[in-house]
Amino acid sequence: MADDLKYTKDIAELIQEATSLTVVSTFLKSKGLTSSAGTWNDMLNKRLIPAVQEGHLSNADLVNLLRSVEECGRQHVFLYFCPKARAAELMDRKRVAQVASKLGVSDLLTAARATAKPEHPELVDIRWETAKVDLSFTIKAVEIREHQKYIGTKPFGNELHKIYAKVQERAVNLAKLHRNGLLEVRVAAHANSTKYEVDIRRFWNQVTQFLPPTDFTELSLSVAKDRLWAERAELSAAVRYTDSTIRDEAGNVLRGATGSEGSDLVTDVAVSQSLDYLLSHDAAAYCEGANIWFKETTGLSTDVHVLLGGEVNEFALPASCTAEDYQYVLDQLRSLNRRVS
Repeated sequence: MADDLKYTKDIAELIQEATSLTVVSTFLKSKGLTSSAGTWNDMLNKRLIPAVQEGHLSNADLVNLLRSVEECGRQHVFLYFCPKARAAELMDRKRVAQVASKLGVSDLLTAARATAKPEHPELVDIRWETAKVDLSFTIKAVEIREHQKYIGTKPFGNELHKIYAKVQERAVNLAKLHRNGLLEVRVAAHANSTKYEVDIRRFWNQVTQFLPPTDFTELSLSVAKDRLWAERAELSAAVRYTDSTIRDEAGNVLRGATGSEGSDLVTDVAVSQSLDYLLSHDAAAYCEGANIWFKETTGLSTDVHVLLGGEVNEFALPASCTAEDYQYVLDQLRSLNRRVS
């Protein structure tokens, strides 16, 4: 039976909102399909729909692409952990099915509500990543956010009035629990806010019966922040530094920043040594935040921008990225977060 083409269009619309033509072209190329398209209209009508009609692609393939592009990047990530044994209990399929039945979302165990645009925050996907055993358990929620976007000015008598448009966006939040006890809580970035306490609290309330927050402890990234600065010379082939912030025991802050986004703080010896001076003369001083780029030369598809700041267990990816790039960043931060004797 041919796939539902209306559903194809709905999925493609969400893919368009979440990523770029380049990403979709790369996806098509990986499938051995014609991939060029100058506009989203061409991508839909000349590439995606024909590929589905001819059986070269399925809507399931497009749902998987949607997952990969809307679940990675343009988000703030909060890391937690629990004992491995407890993680295995929480992600047990029988237990999850019982909770899903209780909450009336058993349908999500077999099919995601991929195109949902709910009036209120809603769970839309429950799934496992499996090899010989279940490696991870993911639960995803979607909400529609509204923000104001400045579009220009309009004369009104002797005055000029600023005009703002109301913009609605599909925001994706998810929790991914790994078999080893690591929990990622990924919250979609806001257009005009850097505070996520309310978002985290609301999302925990949504998933609390699946993943009780009392079972988890924040995973501080303080070691990674300190090592990123202290080992900057060794990491220079893989990491570029836009700015770094040092806080001393008294709470005083010293911040070094480049003059442009494309520069590297490491090359400015005077500024770098100023930060080093504070660290070396106050045993309690620490790196509070960093604005860095993991370089494409390390195997990434592009330079990936990462912000380390905010909560102790938080990092942010301001731009969209591939699932592979996201995993690379997470792996690097976790590796750097291990203390070196």
